[in-house]
Amino acid sequence: MSNSNPNDTKLEQQRSDAATAALKDQTENNHSADTEAAADLIADNVESTKEDK
Repeated sequence: MSNSNPNDTKLEQQRSDAATAALKDQTENNHSADTEAAADLIADNVESTKEDK
């Protein structure tokens, strides 16, 4: 991407901040989804164990 003013770093910094925030949000959302999926699997395993006894 080219800027009309190559010395305008403020716009580039804003883009960088936005990209960092988006990646952080995506990572947190993925972690939350993975945690919930793991909790569901554990709950299913507990139920299966109870049924087997």
